[in-house]
Amino acid sequence: VEELARQTRTVPVRANSWKDALTALTPFITQGRRYVVFDEFPWMAGERAELVSLLKFFWDQHWKKNSGLTLVLCGSIAQFMVQHLVHSNALHNRKTFEIKLEPLPSHEARGFFKGLRSRHEMARFLMLFGGVPKYLEQLDPKRSLSDNVDRLCFQKNGFFVNEFETIFKEQFRVVSTYEALVKILARKSCSKEELAEHLRQRPGGGLSSYLSHLENADFIHRFSPLALGDRRGTKTVKYVLWDEWLRFYFTYMEPHLQAIRANAGKRGLFDSITANSLDAYFGLAFERLCFKNMPRILETLDIPLHELIGYGPFFRQGARSQSRRPTREGLQIDALVHRRGNVLTLIECKFHSEPVGAGVIREIERKCDWLHAPGKFTVEKVLIAASGVTPQLEQAGYFHRILGLEALLAPHN
Repeated sequence: VEELARQTRTVPVRANSWKDALTALTPFITQGRRYVVFDEFPWMAGERAELVSLLKFFWDQHWKKNSGLTLVLCGSIAQFMVQHLVHSNALHNRKTFEIKLEPLPSHEARGFFKGLRSRHEMARFLMLFGGVPKYLEQLDPKRSLSDNVDRLCFQKNGFFVNEFETIFKEQFRVVSTYEALVKILARKSCSKEELAEHLRQRPGGGLSSYLSHLENADFIHRFSPLALGDRRGTKTVKYVLWDEWLRFYFTYMEPHLQAIRANAGKRGLFDSITANSLDAYFGLAFERLCFKNMPRILETLDIPLHELIGYGPFFRQGARSQSRRPTREGLQIDALVHRRGNVLTLIECKFHSEPVGAGVIREIERKCDWLHAPGKFTVEKVLIAASGVTPQLEQAGYFHRILGLEALLAPHN
């Protein structure tokens, strides 16, 4: 109210409640083009719905009479925004536009590196921290990946050491079940039934609510595998940990928090902890990085959106004998794109320090065999190789397209 008085050069009024404050605001927004913006609305509302009801009253009784007024409500606590605003009975049929801000795609996040890191190293950064601008602001583009991660994650005063507790306490009042769920998903993707078994709960409404809240916050993602004619593979819906930094936290930081909080500034803890497993970690993380940037990849492959029927991972369980022992291993394809005209595009993602060799052909042939695409389908094969391919693989002419990191990180023309 004091700032309102200063900006409007009027005498400040006493405001002991939000009703007093909105009453004082109203005379200044009833005419002309006006914007009223509530930043971090859940915090301003005290995570209660009373302010929502009050805004409804002022909008209906006073503000909507000014067609030039725009009310903007912003917030980072997804559960509150969805429950009390997006799905609010009080604001039903009053919302004109809704934006869910996603993390930056890779080709936009590259701007934080100011051209000082290679594409290979930029990809590694993004596989650890994702495209969240606040996280990218913490990186020093003049320092290597190891130096940055050591400084931010493996020293007791590092920015990310207490980040898990901070973001989860902001998002959820009761942290324990949410933490248990993401901790399970950090190890492997699971169905709801598998998660219920781990938690010793029923896969019903309570668990569905927890999963929905985690989805709304973009911490996890739900995948339904594509169906190909016979509809096999559609029975299993999988949940995957979708936030890069949370996966890194539970893989490498959370098990070593005691050592991290005892580290007053000594370098090298990151390299010591991750030495024997980081390459494998990046291999799996690259699949998710490619999938998150699939719109850009489809554009690079010249696949028009009007031809797109769907895309996603494709997996099938391995065949089992009567003794329930596997007789044939399962199948997972990193990404499968279904297009009009009965065209399937199989996309394989490889993040190696060396170029991919011709041995990958056997791997893809096995996947094509296990895919069992109906005869009317054409199967195109695409390889995304972070370090390129060998001359032998290039000369084989096996893949329809071979892409590099420029498909994810190159700026738009």
